[in-house]
Amino acid sequence: MVVEGPFGSGKTHVLKAAAMEGAERGLTVVAGRTSVTDQPIPIHLLINFLRHATADQADIDDLLRPGTNPFWLIDRVGELTARAARQHPLLVVLDDAQRIDDVSALALRGLVQSLASAPVLWLLARRPIHSQPLAQSVFEWLIDHAATRHHLDTLTEQAVTELCTSFLGARPDSSVLGWAARCDGNPWLMENVFSALIKAGQMIITDGAASVVAEHLPDGVRTLVHDLIDGFSPAIRQLLVAGSRAGGTFTAAEAAEVVGDSSLDLSSAVEEAVRVGLIRDVGADLAFHHPVIQEALRAEAPPSAPLIRPLPPPCGCEELTTAAIALLGRIDDGPRTLARALRLLASAGRGGEAHRLADLALRSGLEPAAEARLVLDLAPGLRDAGGTGAAAALLARTLARGDICELDRAKLNRALAEEAEPTGGAAPPWRSRWNSLRHGDSCERPLWTWLVRGLVAADQFDEAAAVLDAVRQEARERDATLSASLWHGHRAELLVALGQINEARSAAETALRLADRSAPEDAVPAHAVLAGVSLHYGDLVAAGDHLRTTERLTTVMTADQARVDWARARLHAASGRPATMVQSLVDTAGHIALDPLLFTETPTAAAAVIRQAKQAGLRAEAQRAADLAALTARRNPAVQSLAAGAAHADGLLHDDPVALHRAADLYRLAGRPLAAGVGLEDAARVARSVQGGNPSVRLLEKSAAHNVRRLGPERPKSGWESLTSAELRVVRAIVDGRTNREAASMLFLSPHTVDTHLRRVFSKLAIKSRVELTKRFIAHEAHPAMLASAPQSGSAS
Repeated sequence: MVVEGPFGSGKTHVLKAAAMEGAERGLTVVAGRTSVTDQPIPIHLLINFLRHATADQADIDDLLRPGTNPFWLIDRVGELTARAARQHPLLVVLDDAQRIDDVSALALRGLVQSLASAPVLWLLARRPIHSQPLAQSVFEWLIDHAATRHHLDTLTEQAVTELCTSFLGARPDSSVLGWAARCDGNPWLMENVFSALIKAGQMIITDGAASVVAEHLPDGVRTLVHDLIDGFSPAIRQLLVAGSRAGGTFTAAEAAEVVGDSSLDLSSAVEEAVRVGLIRDVGADLAFHHPVIQEALRAEAPPSAPLIRPLPPPCGCEELTTAAIALLGRIDDGPRTLARALRLLASAGRGGEAHRLADLALRSGLEPAAEARLVLDLAPGLRDAGGTGAAAALLARTLARGDICELDRAKLNRALAEEAEPTGGAAPPWRSRWNSLRHGDSCERPLWTWLVRGLVAADQFDEAAAVLDAVRQEARERDATLSASLWHGHRAELLVALGQINEARSAAETALRLADRSAPEDAVPAHAVLAGVSLHYGDLVAAGDHLRTTERLTTVMTADQARVDWARARLHAASGRPATMVQSLVDTAGHIALDPLLFTETPTAAAAVIRQAKQAGLRAEAQRAADLAALTARRNPAVQSLAAGAAHADGLLHDDPVALHRAADLYRLAGRPLAAGVGLEDAARVARSVQGGNPSVRLLEKSAAHNVRRLGPERPKSGWESLTSAELRVVRAIVDGRTNREAASMLFLSPHTVDTHLRRVFSKLAIKSRVELTKRFIAHEAHPAMLASAPQSGSAS
């Protein structure tokens, strides 16, 4: 059974009541809520059941082996559950199923099918919002083929009265029912509003009747509503706050006017807000479902106050960034280098940051010819990103200079005339990001970080390193705040692009050691780098830990979303889930589902998608990835790595070894040895399949010369030499006397991962206790070969 309903309609209460009823009737009940775990949620719940119901724990241990084939795991869990459920009928309860990930959704479908004849009842609750594409299709299949669908409707007046009586233990009078109506009978809102009224001393109960002695919202309700809308997307928050100021009813256009941008498209926010039950259609207008939410948002700040939340206080990033831009201005061809990086950012959907960086550059006092070159190079990128007005403003600003030469003036006038012409064709899917960045997100990350990212993506590695040095030096001279964790994280990303994997890991670990001095989200670049390095060396456990940390830290950080999406996709691929990898990046409707910044910053991403798509038989998705790589290269004709990425994608799509060899050459010219090695490996495989014989051998030998990763002899199965670097780090922490939780905190891992590493160490060393581990460690401490890969206790995996 799938229980659906808008927020606060009582889905969780229904599940709890059903679970209690099931337990009273003798069913075994396992309950959970969707979240990020080491196992897909349905499998995780059923393994817990099997621990309780199965006498032979050896079978359970087999299920927990690292690297287990997920399809075998689903089949085996289904088989064991069916056997156990015949002895212990089972009720599986899963709340917040709208957040289920693709892997868990596939596991859910497989388990429901395999357990169809067993005494197992599935009870799932979800909000009516769009899930990830694959998860959405799984739920549609369940509802069409296997599930009963139950929608929780709006409560009747009698039910509202009964609910008020249940909450308050007294008969509600008209004042209480009036507050219930302001909540539109929403059980969650009613319960919390009544609690706030009671806490404020504004609920009076006498002679078995309850009354409210207040007309205005208590402070607790405003806090409640603020926390509620923070759980939705920024676009919905913007719509709700703007709508609360627009009056009783309003239109999306009126909300956009309140925001201050009549061109802002809020249609998708309206659609989602209607689905989750926050907004309702009133003819051609919109209205709040729950007047209490509108009142709370209207009371949150006066109409003249900033929308949703004020801009952060000055972070000092403009001074640091200006110093970095000035440095670029002093090098040969600096303005063109800067323009190339900013055009790349704009074409990747980060027009707001590109525009602000350009504004700082113009304020720094460029020579007239340099300014004209910068603006002329940048304008097409801003236009591609939907910032036609911004591009025109920059052109006009430069034209206003009296010292522009006639040739540059003619070029500027021609470019300004082009800006006034309609572009035609469909807008890129990321164009709306331009508007959102102009209303509060512009300092989500310091501007210098975007300058570094743009330079690295444009293959300007020396310039990116120089900018990093200039930012740190300027911060020291001004005694300004600089996030050391963020700085080292971006340096690690630069080193990865250069193929210096070990140096990148060291820089990222330094960033994590310094993380407690910075905002938590500043550690995301370092965690993303370490996730990639762990995957490079085949350590999926460590990669998963770093990925979960980035997901936790990026709940509201759009600047880091591309990093998280790519790390998650790579983990899917490394775990043998090609379809999941592809469909997490390319949706089934034919649009790229994530920030195109990924395909700009990671030129091999499109090829990786195509490689996995071909394994999974997803030809259309492979074509879409190749199309985006070609578009990205076309919009940035001066960036060699993007041209390489387009050739790489096209070569893989069409099994063309010549194109792949050309891609490898372009990667190498761009200074990206790892990417060149991957391109040559793909060329070798394609040559072998298409031509056969020796050409593939020569290509593989050539790729080995350019791929930094070296494959050593096979690792022993037991003894100290069998331990991985991640396991050795855990050993050192435990030998130092730390508990699992303390070791997890120090190493930036989860306690579960530390426990997993420790169990493997015990097995490989044939020991059973920490005391034995300490003795063995002391006995071998003099062997440098054993300890060479284990950093000191302050390091992180």
